Amino acid sequence: MISLDGTASTWGFGILVFAIGLLLGCIATYLIFARNRRTRELQEELNQFKERFTDYRDQVTQHFMRTSELVQEMTQSYRAVYEHLANGAQRLCGDENGVNRLDSSSKGQLTDVSRDAGDDLAEDEYLEDVLGESPRISDLDIKQQAKPQQPLQH
Repeated sequence: MISLDGTASTWGFGILVFAIGLLLGCIATYLIFARNRRTRELQEELNQFKERFTDYRDQVTQHFMRTSELVQEMTQSYRAVYEHLANGAQRLCGDENGVNRLDSSSKGQLTDVSRDAGDDLAEDEYLEDVLGESPRISDLDIKQQAKPQQPLQH
C-alpha cells in the first residue's frame, strides 16, 4: 500500500481543489455566455420588430397620402359635375326662370371652407349651398318618427 505522508496529501488536496475550481469556472462561464446569448437574441428580435414597425408606419403614411389624393380628385370631380349641372341648367332654362349662376365665390366653397365646429348656422348655409333643397337625413328621421308604428303582419 501506499502510505500518505504530509506532502502527498497536500498535493492530492490541491489537485482536488483545482478540479473543483475548474468545474465551477466552466459552469460560471457557460451561464454568462448563455445569458449573453439570450440578450443577443432579444436584441435581434427587438431590431426586427423596430424594422417591421418602421415598414408598417411607412405603409400607413403612404396609404393616407394616397387617400388624400383620391379625396382631392373626388372633390374636383364633384366640382366639375356641379359646374356642368349649373351651366346646363342656366343654358337650358335661361335666366328668366331665376336659375342661380355659379359665381367664383361659390367655387371656392367646395374646397376652401373654413368654419368653426360650433357654428351650426354656417354649416347649414354651406350644406344648403352645396346640396340645394335636398332633404337631410335628420329631416327624414323626423318624418319617419312622426308616422305611427304599425305591427308587422305575417
